[in-house]
Amino acid sequence: MKKLIIFISIIISISAIGQNSKPNDRLQVAGFIDGNIVKLRWAPNNSISWQRANKMGYSVYRTAVLRDGKIINNRDSILLGTFKPLPLDRWESFADSSHFAVAAEAIYGKNFEVTTKSNSFIEMINKSREQESRYSMGLLCADQSFTVACMMGLGLIDSTVRNNEAYLYKVVINYADSLGNQEKGFALVDFKYGNFLPRPFGLNYQVVENNVTIMVPYEPFKGIYGSFELQRSDDGKTYQTIKDKSFYSLSTTPDDPKYNVYSDTVVSQASTVYYRLRGRTPFDTYGSYSDTLSVKIMPSLRGEPWITDIKEICNGKLIVSWNVPNYKKENLKGYMVYSSSKYDGPYIDYLKTPVNADVTSATVDAPEGFAYFRVGALDQFNRPYISMPRLYQAVDSIPPSAPVGLLGVFDTTGVVSLKWRYGKERDLLGYQMLYSANANSEYSLIAKDFIYDSTYKTSFPTEMLSSELYFKVVALDTRYNTSKASEPIKLVKPDKIPPSAPVIFVDTDSTGLTKISIAPSSSTDVTMHYLYLQPETNKSENTEIFKGRIMSDTTITLSPNYRKGELYCVATDITGRKGYSNRVSFKGTQSNNEVPFNAIAKPLIDDGLVELLWDKTNLTGNIMIYRKDNTHSYNLIATVVSQFAIFKDRNVTVNTNYTYKLVAFDRNGKMIWRVVVVKYL
Repeated sequence: MKKLIIFISIIISISAIGQNSKPNDRLQVAGFIDGNIVKLRWAPNNSISWQRANKMGYSVYRTAVLRDGKIINNRDSILLGTFKPLPLDRWESFADSSHFAVAAEAIYGKNFEVTTKSNSFIEMINKSREQESRYSMGLLCADQSFTVACMMGLGLIDSTVRNNEAYLYKVVINYADSLGNQEKGFALVDFKYGNFLPRPFGLNYQVVENNVTIMVPYEPFKGIYGSFELQRSDDGKTYQTIKDKSFYSLSTTPDDPKYNVYSDTVVSQASTVYYRLRGRTPFDTYGSYSDTLSVKIMPSLRGEPWITDIKEICNGKLIVSWNVPNYKKENLKGYMVYSSSKYDGPYIDYLKTPVNADVTSATVDAPEGFAYFRVGALDQFNRPYISMPRLYQAVDSIPPSAPVGLLGVFDTTGVVSLKWRYGKERDLLGYQMLYSANANSEYSLIAKDFIYDSTYKTSFPTEMLSSELYFKVVALDTRYNTSKASEPIKLVKPDKIPPSAPVIFVDTDSTGLTKISIAPSSSTDVTMHYLYLQPETNKSENTEIFKGRIMSDTTITLSPNYRKGELYCVATDITGRKGYSNRVSFKGTQSNNEVPFNAIAKPLIDDGLVELLWDKTNLTGNIMIYRKDNTHSYNLIATVVSQFAIFKDRNVTVNTNYTYKLVAFDRNGKMIWRVVVVKYL
């Protein structure tokens, strides 16, 4: 048989190559052995070929290729005939049968044209759709009745066959294109092997209320059975055929299964029914019956209830109301109300006994705080068909307590980790986090989403200008009542960059005082500036001269007795990082313990002045007089000739202490000074 198949395949391939035919141009041909005769069916692949063949007809050839299991060398091809649809008058006697009537209408219906010369594009589309519909309906009718197929010129019965031979049938449309190509198809029939008619398998079913749906896989039986005959039995012994109950289910994607679907309606009561089916071929014959399906009928409910309202009434009671689909009364037993503290459950019975089937509301005890309710419709077998959850919240205007125990960490990557103590309120919904860059500024929400735990993480850019962030947390209950904010916490942004360096300058004024000018660090997170002197004789010892916050340029006057060394300033930020200024050499300050010249100050209250007198013996040139009081530093108030030896300060105020510094030059040109103090009371 394998050699025969190869041999037949070569014949078909050579014929196809010689005609330069395409697979889509071939006819679909099938043969069926029915006793001592062969039934042959064919069909074109498209509506245009079908229209042409209806006019030109089909030619059917038969070739004997095998006799008694041996290949026939001298093969003759016999023309069995030319086949076309029967004339319209031959169909009239079958007008009462739907398959015959529809097939005749598809072939001979009015307003039918194979081609059109209309310039209307829409009309051409409509004609094309009409032809496709006629083609599809005609072939569907041919599949439902072999007699209809023969009358349509799509089938024949060959009774001149021998059961010891195998035959190759060729069907050709009597039309050739400009290249001489003809559409044709082949079928091999061997009496030795007969027909392949499998039992239906892979059956499945569904039961909804009292409707039973039987599903038969499509792909395994494609090309073998055109439809199936479904039979039902109430006792598993006597079966009756169920007619006009089938339809074909198309898949939505290539991977979806395809089914032939059959439906049946049974009595709405608990029972067991039995089904079987068999396949029907396009040759009006049937295959074997399938295995019996035992289906238990437990009438169910179609659809679920839905809660329409939950209303509070007096004495801590609620009324839960619902609506339902149009249930069959005989299938509905009653209703049950369920509740849970969580949307996803678990749900428990909230009533001791079900509510009657004719009632669509129930009075229940109001839960504390909130709860989720569901309503279930019960069928006669106590199977629940449950609604979607609905939330109930008690009337509540009292907010939760302010959160406590807020702590946080600001790491070097900019991630802020916060935690606090979780509240004990039963109706607590969650938290929201607030932040601010300034302790006295308004706080803003970090995110609108609720925090359902007592921990939270967020991130801030490390390059932000603010070095400190303040955080608060608030709690919300299920009624969205908001608590007071927690006590704020301050988190310092980790800083890997030290503050910018300050700059210092050293100068000596006309009074001989050493003054240090400090331009502070420009970094915004600097908390303190330090001024140090590193003595030349001991570089490991640093003397702190100044410590404080400097926001702008500042001048510091050194007191006497600082040794020679280097001066420098250090700026420190909130993380402890330091920025170092330039170093300036310092020659030191010395206290002049000897008295270069004598001077006194006399308060003359009656005259409204202070009189200054000094020894002019060793002085030369001018003398500069500086004064300071309780609120003002030294200011130059006068320059006089040192040999005058007297100066009267009339710009004085009662009850003020004055300090005068007299700066002069000796005969060697060395600057010398004298300080005197007077109480002007």
